[in-house]
Amino acid sequence: MNLTTYSTDPAGLQAFYEAIISAHDTYAPVEKFGKFDFTRVDSLSTCNTDSPIPKTMSVKPLFFPKSAKVMKYKATSEGTELTDTEEDPLAGKRVVLGVRHCDARSLQVLDAVYKWDYVDTDYGKRRENTILISTRCNEASTHCFCTSLDYDVEQLDAFDVAVINGLDEKVYLQARTEKGETFLKENATGLAVANGSAQEEMKKQFEKFASSFRLKMDYTEINEKMQGQFDSPEFEDVSSNCVSCNTCAFVCPTCHCFKISDEKLRDEGVRYKSYDSCNNVYFTLMAGGHNPRPVKYRRWRQRAMHKFVYYKERFGVNLCIGCGKCTTSCPVNISIFEVVNKVAK
Repeated sequence: MNLTTYSTDPAGLQAFYEAIISAHDTYAPVEKFGKFDFTRVDSLSTCNTDSPIPKTMSVKPLFFPKSAKVMKYKATSEGTELTDTEEDPLAGKRVVLGVRHCDARSLQVLDAVYKWDYVDTDYGKRRENTILISTRCNEASTHCFCTSLDYDVEQLDAFDVAVINGLDEKVYLQARTEKGETFLKENATGLAVANGSAQEEMKKQFEKFASSFRLKMDYTEINEKMQGQFDSPEFEDVSSNCVSCNTCAFVCPTCHCFKISDEKLRDEGVRYKSYDSCNNVYFTLMAGGHNPRPVKYRRWRQRAMHKFVYYKERFGVNLCIGCGKCTTSCPVNISIFEVVNKVAK
């Protein structure tokens, strides 16, 4: 299928966004206390579709909520009655604006585990009913290294529509999936089909963007060398400042550890599925009291090896997408980029 590219200008893009918001349930980055979170919006004036990566939370909670009800239960004289919770508020048809390419890629990475030995139907329904409109960055942030990892940032198909700010003062909207192609055709009022120079202009923008990176690595080399570093003493050194706050996992677009907890009042209760982290000291605590990862260097080893070895071995892709959110949010400035490079080399 030939996927279409449209062109407009910044004002035309804003009008396109306004039309989408008025016609669809739409989510976009909304500022609150200096951070941006993906929230349902009713007007373009309440959000920022170009919010900076370091200050923007991941889109992950729209597909894997921070905490969600799994079921309700009630104890009766005849046993325990189980009932479903209320309708999933994230399962309806919707459009998400302002997703960065790396953040969109994280969902592609998570697809593998959510469709693996157990299919998470809630996650799948949210993915199926969502149109992702992703804006390519104009320049890299301080801790970004997405172009150093194992995916094609330029031709990425992790989202449905790419928005690219050309160097010729035009804005290009390019369908990257069949779902995106259909969506653009239905909502392209005011947009013109781009001419033959569009590909060249988008290429120039990507080259300028790619040249702005401070951090670069050879992911193939890192993957190969990390495989033999399980017993490396460097893990103790690189994790020495960690305070085990779990912030890195909670802001990470690809971390997917969770816990199940019950809240009960008399004979009725609710079961929740909530975020957890392998950096949590209690994460591997067993019922008998044994903990195979009682010290933080072992937990940091698990995090680094999972990101760059274990997930790659099982699913063929790195679990890190190079967004730098963990480093930006870390209260003691631990960088996953520096950790894996130091351990590997």
